[in-house]
Amino acid sequence: MPDTLKLKSKVQALQLNTEGLLKLLGGGSDDRLRFWEILKGITTPAEFRLVAHQLDAMQGLVKQVQASAKVIEQTAAKIGK
Repeated sequence: MPDTLKLKSKVQALQLNTEGLLKLLGGGSDDRLRFWEILKGITTPAEFRLVAHQLDAMQGLVKQVQASAKVIEQTAAKIGK
């Protein structure tokens, strides 16, 4: 089971660091929102590629498990005869 407390503290630290960065940029809330939208526009495609890659990797693993299960099933059938 993943440690949710560690994850929560990492999310909170990221929020604080992001807030600090936005404050360093200065300007009003509209400027900060514009910067945030630019940052999201830059990072979103990279995140999409990362997620797509992870899904491909998971699909490959599932295929391997299916193949292994079929071999086990065939072997068990031979042993059972």
